Amino acid sequence: MSSPASALAKLFVVAPRPAETFTLANGLQVIVLPSRRAPIVTQVLVYKVGSADETFGQTGVAHFLEHMMFKGTDRIASGDFSRIVSRNGGRDNAYTSFDSTGYHQTIAADRLELVMRMEADRMAGLRLAERDLVSERQVVLEERRSRTENVPAALLDEATREQLFGRHKPYSMPIIGYPEDIRRLNIAELAAFYRRFYAPNNAVLIVAGDTTSDAVRKLAEKHYGPVASRKVEARRRPSQGGTDLPQRVSRADARVVEPRWSREWLAPSYRVGETKYAPALQVLARLFGGSETSRLSRSLVRDDRVALAASAGYSATSLGLTSFGIDVQPAPGRTFTEVETAIEREMKKLLDGGVTAAEVERAQNQLLAAAIYAQDSLASGPRIYGAVLSTGGTMADIDAWPQTIAAVTPAEVVAAAQLVWRDSGAVTSLLTSAEGGR
Repeated sequence: MSSPASALAKLFVVAPRPAETFTLANGLQVIVLPSRRAPIVTQVLVYKVGSADETFGQTGVAHFLEHMMFKGTDRIASGDFSRIVSRNGGRDNAYTSFDSTGYHQTIAADRLELVMRMEADRMAGLRLAERDLVSERQVVLEERRSRTENVPAALLDEATREQLFGRHKPYSMPIIGYPEDIRRLNIAELAAFYRRFYAPNNAVLIVAGDTTSDAVRKLAEKHYGPVASRKVEARRRPSQGGTDLPQRVSRADARVVEPRWSREWLAPSYRVGETKYAPALQVLARLFGGSETSRLSRSLVRDDRVALAASAGYSATSLGLTSFGIDVQPAPGRTFTEVETAIEREMKKLLDGGVTAAEVERAQNQLLAAAIYAQDSLASGPRIYGAVLSTGGTMADIDAWPQTIAAVTPAEVVAAAQLVWRDSGAVTSLLTSAEGGR
């Protein structure tokens, strides 16, 4: 193995992204990411609330409210928000995750004030009407049918998360909510959730593109500044996952064309658990199954031909615990037993034999390259800032991340694998056709 110093010299250098930040008097944190590559801007407003802030019996509120945010205010008629953005040559959308909810628009730079004025308007002046709720309920239910109930893999993933994180606990309940909760959700519940979390001091505004910090500050103070702050309770997440692990869950469904083998382990994030292992887990995921040159792909797909595809994944940005996962699509004629044996062989090989400095360096460079590309993106770049800042991270964390990844050693990668790859934190899931497993 080469020394960390010599390996570091071969790593990509990620220059700090030009970024300025300030906070309005009402607590709204503003990030400006200037870029002159094109005369456009992207505004992203991220609220520090997601589906994991819900309770069992009232799931789907965060996502439903995201839909209702497009239903208008006293100044903007229902449905006009997106139409106005489109008429001005822009595009907009929104998303809900476990820990945050975001609203974003990309538009010509000289239309920044337009979208900022409208976004600030619905931060404080959302109008919730029964007729909008009734119509949107059908939209949300259809979204769940198309993306979850008609997708066997999605149904299996729901069952897996319930076992991994603990039934009725945050991160185990689906972001979109359970159908019965969606059907009985009412205006009072939506309004209470809106008042509880939608406040400037519970949000982060990111503006990227052809603008300046001075211009954004002037517009933000004009439009967001008058919105009053409110007391927001601190969010909490469980420090433990499901009980009685390991577990195995399976789903046999006639709609399944290709079987799937997956295993998820409880893992620390940058915020909860043994957080010092998070950077090494990011490197481990890339090294072990993050590309076609990873160990899993080379062994299971190229050499043994036991799988058509094999990957590993880990998301470090979470307010609570997260997961490290391996996902494999068996090759025709290969059984789950063969797949599982091959995977466990590769895991043992890594745990017993370690990893080389060259492997770690390649994984680090893949992660660092992604960070470089994100700096040129008006989509993924701001989303990274929103995800980190809405889950307890800081600008300093974002700036230091490339150096943190570059400092990961082979020994730390193995230690991270030893920490996470334990039966006491695992759920294995099997997706098969209705004819039975393999």
